Amino acid sequence: MAEPTGRRFVAGLLSMLLPGLGQLFVGARRRGLILLAASGLALTGLAALVAGAGGSFGIDRKLVAAVLVADAALLALRLFAVLDASRGGWALGLAVLAALTAAPHVAAGWVTVRSYDVLDSVFADEEPCGTACDRGDVLLSHRVVPLPERVPKDAWEWALVERLGPGEIAPLRADARVLAGVEEPAEKPWTTILLLGTDEGPGNFGARTDTIILAALQHGTGRAAAFGIPRNLAQVPLGPKGKRLSKVPLNHLYGLNGGGERGAATVKQAVSNLLGIRVDYYALVDLLGFADLVDALGGVRIQVRERLHDEVTRPAWGEPKPRIDVEPGEVRRFYGREALAYVRSRKDSSDYTRMARQRCFLSAMADQLDPVRALRNFGPLAKTIEGNVHTDIPLNRLPSLVKLAAGVDTARTLTVTFSFDYFFGRQPQGNYPVPKLGKIRQTVRNAILEPELLQRTGAAKTAKATC
Repeated sequence: MAEPTGRRFVAGLLSMLLPGLGQLFVGARRRGLILLAASGLALTGLAALVAGAGGSFGIDRKLVAAVLVADAALLALRLFAVLDASRGGWALGLAVLAALTAAPHVAAGWVTVRSYDVLDSVFADEEPCGTACDRGDVLLSHRVVPLPERVPKDAWEWALVERLGPGEIAPLRADARVLAGVEEPAEKPWTTILLLGTDEGPGNFGARTDTIILAALQHGTGRAAAFGIPRNLAQVPLGPKGKRLSKVPLNHLYGLNGGGERGAATVKQAVSNLLGIRVDYYALVDLLGFADLVDALGGVRIQVRERLHDEVTRPAWGEPKPRIDVEPGEVRRFYGREALAYVRSRKDSSDYTRMARQRCFLSAMADQLDPVRALRNFGPLAKTIEGNVHTDIPLNRLPSLVKLAAGVDTARTLTVTFSFDYFFGRQPQGNYPVPKLGKIRQTVRNAILEPELLQRTGAAKTAKATC
């Protein structure tokens, strides 16, 4: 006697949830156990592969092909189990079950291919030369730089002797011990990423890097340091040897050097010269990209620490200027345009409090990243990243960098803002601040080598305490 069609539909539904379950339901015990075992082995193998790879696998076409093959094989197993368990049932029911079974696999394949296309267009094909080409493996250095034109010579020399001490300070190499007690040298204990945000948008000529943050992350310890760099610093050493001094503010260098990779390389070298630290990579986003990215990620929850009432540059023509009106102590979720106003506002504050606010916002955005929401908004997110985010990070380094960033401990992350204490004075033409290179470099060095000392002197705070 044939099985009732309704019972066969239920069997197919059970095998759609777990291959083999429907067979057991209709009494096909042997076939059900085989399918259950095959499913278990497939899931166990997949989990072991992901766990074993960690952050060591590279993202390339071979990986995409392997994921698609695995997805197709799992789909074939599930379809066989569903159709076998429900054969003899309703034709419409069979079609519905087959469609429901295939849908997530088709979606997964599309997300895989689309994700690779986006990543391949945004990330670099190979390791960039970066400032390591000029420094070799040196992470930190204290090369003497030319005297700024408008700073008295005696004041400059006094600052160097006081802050650097007599004689040359030996540089720290990337393959040498970084922390006391570490016996074996690491291959590359620190990775540095320059985070740039441009003001490119309606009414703005060119693109200026109005957000400049250097993030240094140590491998395997959870330690990190974030340095907020004023956008309007003048007389910053330029070029590989640092013998030229910029006549324009730091944030003009990107646009004046053509933007793109060339402009970013100029800014990387300038920041490297300024801080005395190797800069490995950069990541840049513009106004529209930032706002759309926050929207696609579902907003960012922040506790407001200052009074802000302002409006900022619109990210696109036809839009009103983004506005912000918040009070200290408020806890609220900021979405795209309001988030843009929050991180860019300086009407009721200053560039230096704005830099701290930007660091806290980026930290909160990383902490609150919800993979489920990101997948739900995958289409807009992919389009935003593809059109508005630029970087020279090689694609094959992405998994390890994601793992490195995920391991950062905010309680062990130092934040430093180079404000008034780090200026000699101001350049008469344009009134731009001239940096005390010696003090800036020594602070960076202490943040890497002696973070506790820097905290005791009040020159730095942890990200957890700041935000």
